[in-house]
Amino acid sequence: MPEAIEGRNAVAEALRAGRRVTRVLIAEGVKPHPTLDEIRRRAEAAGARVELVPRRELDALSARGSHQGVVAYAEAFAFTPLAGVIDVGRAAPRSLIVALDHVTDPGNLGAVARTCEAVGAHGLVVPKDRSATVTAVAEKAAAGALSYLPIAQVANLVQALRALQDAGYWVAGADEGASADVWDAPLDDHLVLVAGAEGSGLSRLTRETCDFLVRLEIVGKVGSLNVAQAVTALSYEWLRRGHYAGT
Repeated sequence: MPEAIEGRNAVAEALRAGRRVTRVLIAEGVKPHPTLDEIRRRAEAAGARVELVPRRELDALSARGSHQGVVAYAEAFAFTPLAGVIDVGRAAPRSLIVALDHVTDPGNLGAVARTCEAVGAHGLVVPKDRSATVTAVAEKAAAGALSYLPIAQVANLVQALRALQDAGYWVAGADEGASADVWDAPLDDHLVLVAGAEGSGLSRLTRETCDFLVRLEIVGKVGSLNVAQAVTALSYEWLRRGHYAGT
């Protein structure tokens, strides 16, 4: 079944990455923009049908009303087998894989994917059940990252984490009750960073499977960050350590 992608950056990146786009809808009267010109050009070159439609039609199709005047229909998102993510990651001198423990908001899934792609993570792991999947909302929040980032959808997250441990990864769980803060935790080398669901955090079994837990220091009055913000902060600390280590 075709998947809707909305927003200029998300549609443009899907076309740049070579995803098979079959149809592109552009709002009538939209102001000229270089990204829209590129979308038209790439869509036509790929054999996709480009149509001008009333903006209200896009408003009705849009999950959150943020289509920016363009919606595309592409082949359904293709998940990557966990073994494929592992094989690529463990061959690298350093590797980051992010796992989400039943995060249900597709906007957070997309935002986490955007961070993963930005820091050079080798993949994102999500459970098949009781978890957000790739939707138009996730595509929009990811701003094109889902066209490049491998995502493994697994039946059992704990078993996936154990497979990653067997492959040489350390598994770090983000937990506000952890004794080690981000500055002292061993966030380096081959690392899986696990973040929990909005509100409930890591499940008991996931927490027990982690090699260690890590927290972000909060000095303000707000008690915590949301999952996407926390993943961003922790991922960039992993990236920073590799930069200063010269890898």
